[in-house]
Amino acid sequence: MTKDKVLTGAAGAYYVGFQLSELGYAVGLTTHGTKAIDMFVANRDTGKSITVQTKTMRDASYRSGTESWWHWRVSKSLPTAHESFFYAFVDLRNGPPQTPDVFIVPSPRLPSLIYDYPDWCDIEEEDAQKYRNRWDIIDNVLAQNMDCHF
Repeated sequence: MTKDKVLTGAAGAYYVGFQLSELGYAVGLTTHGTKAIDMFVANRDTGKSITVQTKTMRDASYRSGTESWWHWRVSKSLPTAHESFFYAFVDLRNGPPQTPDVFIVPSPRLPSLIYDYPDWCDIEEEDAQKYRNRWDIIDNVLAQNMDCHF
């Protein structure tokens, strides 16, 4: 049975929101159809906030011979990269009972992951440890204290 793409995308966004909420952050999902931003995430203690764009596949992993990678479609016109804008690439791994993998990619790093096609992001096996389930990347940005000078 083919799963609806909207439901697949929603599952990924809600899963990322769940994980970030579990880290203690306030998470607000945008309304359906909001371009380039799926959620706002804030740390009420530091005042820092970020935006996240999720991209979700039911099974994002590919293998060919000895090579393996994960593959997600991204917009041909990428939003401007910014230190507080992140991509969360979700691999649902064909659903329960598997736990999804989430690849956290700071937006300035995304262009280096665009391969072969102008609208696909590939994360190769040898780079997976840099991004897979690296919630600490977001945690580190949100934990930074802001200096306030009046």
